[in-house]
Amino acid sequence: MDGQAKLITVGVCDAAEITRVGIARALARHGVDVVAEAGDRAGALQIARSARASVMLVDLNLPPAPESAFAVIGAVRDAGTIPIAVGIEGAPEGLFTALRAGAAGYLTKDLPSSAWAGAIAAAVRGETPISRAMTALLVERYRQEAVRTPVAAIMPSDCRLTRRELDVLRCVAQGLTNRRVAAELSISVETVRSHVSNILAKLEAPSRTAAAARYHELTAAAR
Repeated sequence: MDGQAKLITVGVCDAAEITRVGIARALARHGVDVVAEAGDRAGALQIARSARASVMLVDLNLPPAPESAFAVIGAVRDAGTIPIAVGIEGAPEGLFTALRAGAAGYLTKDLPSSAWAGAIAAAVRGETPISRAMTALLVERYRQEAVRTPVAAIMPSDCRLTRRELDVLRCVAQGLTNRRVAAELSISVETVRSHVSNILAKLEAPSRTAAAARYHELTAAAR
């Protein structure tokens, strides 16, 4: 991990103490400091409001019901901390709901700790860390659910995507990170993040991956 990544502080919200301890030890090996733990919503909110952690990992199996985790994610996001959902591989419903609730990404428990550390750093950079398997499920589900819209509906205009936003979306659809998009278009990383935020809002897409899927769908329909 580089110097910037080592400054990232993490909170873990999981009902099981042994899981919280295991995550903390695993991430410590990669320079990620778990500074706080919580077993419920109240604890997670206390951590977020204290600004002790820049990122909060939230287990989707948080009791008493799945809605508990989604409520935590939304509340943590509102408090100014970056929430990342944690779950098991499976159907994309949990992933969709977590992203809608405000999760910056979704990590599955089968991933190695190094991947978690990299994903946490990516979330801090404004990216959307999701495992490859879950990304494939997300893209497929989004293709199924997206309402087909003429390409003209997102072409550059004052009311739709601007020309620069379309340039950024094209780069995102190519799988480029914010840093690489900035280099490609000769703009700052902060400007890229601002454009990506506007793009997601205008396309009503829950994530960068969904926006990329929408772009490919629309460009394919135009051929």
